[in-house]
Amino acid sequence: MSKEKNKSLKKQAALDTLWFMPDYGIVMSAFALAKMVEANGYDVLMLNKPFQLWRDKNTVEGAAASFISKNCNVAPVCYNSEDFNKIEKDSEIYILGSGDVWSYERCGKEANFHYYFEGVSDNKRKIAYAAGFGGDYTGPYGEEKKLCIDYLKRFDGISVGDYRDAEVMGQNLGIEPKVVLNPILMCDRSVFEKAAERSDARKVEAAESFVFSYIKNSDPRKKQLVIRGNEIAAERSSSPMRNFTDLGNWERSRAKLGLECTNNNRIEDWIYYIIKSEFVITDDVSAVSLAVLFNKPFVFVGSENDPCTIRAYAMLNSLGIDERIIFTEDDFRVKEYLFRMPIRYNKVNKLLDEQREISAEWLKNYL
Repeated sequence: MSKEKNKSLKKQAALDTLWFMPDYGIVMSAFALAKMVEANGYDVLMLNKPFQLWRDKNTVEGAAASFISKNCNVAPVCYNSEDFNKIEKDSEIYILGSGDVWSYERCGKEANFHYYFEGVSDNKRKIAYAAGFGGDYTGPYGEEKKLCIDYLKRFDGISVGDYRDAEVMGQNLGIEPKVVLNPILMCDRSVFEKAAERSDARKVEAAESFVFSYIKNSDPRKKQLVIRGNEIAAERSSSPMRNFTDLGNWERSRAKLGLECTNNNRIEDWIYYIIKSEFVITDDVSAVSLAVLFNKPFVFVGSENDPCTIRAYAMLNSLGIDERIIFTEDDFRVKEYLFRMPIRYNKVNKLLDEQREISAEWLKNYL
């Protein structure tokens, strides 16, 4: 039987994420989840953004859409139930996640119950993988909250990305989810290496390694951490610095950070620089996940009570390397040693493999 015929016999999984957001980490997590599901023998259809969430900067020319459209099969936008029904009949299972798909502030106010699979028939299997609320529960309330609970109880399986989201769901919605790994950590390195092969930076960079920083939420304190980290790295190598900042608000974030930043919105370049880095400085969970996957030394620049820092701590603590977090509220000099100290990745990888097995088994059981 030909490969084409074999492919046509695969079952289709519809994947609903926030992939269209102009955010490196969100796009990468959505891409990684799609590859996870594909590895389990499914053809993946990446559902398009709900028409209520359309934004001018989330167009086909945007970085997110450009990357996902090249790497995934993307469905057209559904403007009504008839459009959705055309997609639903071909999909055996609906998968929600990963990321803050239940954040009321980010998308719940406008998308209503879209990310609770309101429009998906009860005869379809529905699961959530590494979904979340983005910190605290911010709504909805009253009758709408009751509807959310009702929709969630129709899911066959629900998992979240960290213990904080598990607590939020349990305390506010009365549902106890499974905590699973970030999809980025679940993929084989070759998935990202293949994407990096299409990087424009790969074609023009003369250097073979870099000190890479990705500071999404800029402030003067983080600027000093990046500068000092680069100075320490320069003590042992001449690798150039490459700084990235918020993809969706590049000009404002660059000005706030006050450093020369790579003016490039290609996801492939972001991946390339992390893979080729000798050291990573970041305040983003997805960037540090990719650094861990490729066994790169790093520091995570966090802030007290910040949801992203809480998420990073949960992940790094489970791998025994939470000391790699530098809090902006602390005296940076106390942790300067982290820029010189290697990470014992033989131990980290063993713990990571154990967690991968648990998360992979959870997903396999519900697919």
